[in-house]
Amino acid sequence: MSKVYIGIDLAAKRCVAAVRNQEGELVSVVEFPTGENSLVAFMQSVEREAVVLMEECDLAFWARRVILPYAERVDVADPKRNAWIHKDAVKNDRVDARKLSEIAWMGRYHAVYHTPDEDVYALHLAVKAYEKLEKKAVAQKNLVKARLRAQGIICEGSRVFGIRGRAEALEGVKNPTVREVISSDYDLLDFLLRERDKARRRFLRLASGIPITRAWQDIPGVGPYVAAVFCAYIKCPQRFSNPRKLWRYCRLGITQCASGGRELRRQMLDRNGNGALKYISGVAFLGAMRASGDNRFKRAYRSTLAHTGSPVHARLTVQRKILQVMWAMWRCGTPYDDDNRPSGMA
Repeated sequence: MSKVYIGIDLAAKRCVAAVRNQEGELVSVVEFPTGENSLVAFMQSVEREAVVLMEECDLAFWARRVILPYAERVDVADPKRNAWIHKDAVKNDRVDARKLSEIAWMGRYHAVYHTPDEDVYALHLAVKAYEKLEKKAVAQKNLVKARLRAQGIICEGSRVFGIRGRAEALEGVKNPTVREVISSDYDLLDFLLRERDKARRRFLRLASGIPITRAWQDIPGVGPYVAAVFCAYIKCPQRFSNPRKLWRYCRLGITQCASGGRELRRQMLDRNGNGALKYISGVAFLGAMRASGDNRFKRAYRSTLAHTGSPVHARLTVQRKILQVMWAMWRCGTPYDDDNRPSGMA
């Protein structure tokens, strides 16, 4: 049976699908309403082995699940890597669908991983909901301080958000209307903090039902929070073929820019990737350093510091090592051993 390559541009009301044959020739461009029945009907009308490509968006996870039983392969592409599409001066749904089908035919795209595990997917959504509330709460705190500064009340630290601190701050606001506005800002902050704490409890509860997150807590410095966030964003250890790819995804990889055998700029951490994973590696590092007794991470820190003389270099090396141990335990199904390396470690 011949194979076809399909690019689908997803939108809230209508989808556009472009179909190419094995020679890369455009066969058809079809437009249909967004919905499960319409997607299934389109895929059934193809009647050939299909490779389907879509760009990452809010609808991508749902559409992939609907299409998967009717296609040989369904991938979701990272739109940041598809500069030919999102940076083109001529851009509409039909053009984007045609370009997606051509990229699928050439195989020149960077796929975004979507886990088939419903529990891990639910944990991923729960962690993202928590992080969004955390950002909103921080923004609201900054807004409260800005409002107070506008009244000549300079507040440092977090005391102004406590019961006594906010009472003193509001007492210093002379205008009753402004005082009422700032009081409403405090009320909104209280609501966001309550919802944030509720979201944190939710994702920690979800993570406790996933066996690997409990196993990770035997690692010095890794608690329920670090384990839950790592599981939520990594989703599956097999998606990374080696530790370096894991480190790069966690923003701990090193950039290199050279030409003609000459380095064009100094090496630095790659800013692409997931910032939350870099953050939890730092949390785990501090926890491992504070843990009672000796452990492999303390030994690695001392060894690297003695070799390089750089505390930053030593810290980053240990952060990578912690993430690599977690990845190897998950990939190989082995428990933590402070003396021996899991078989997945280099």
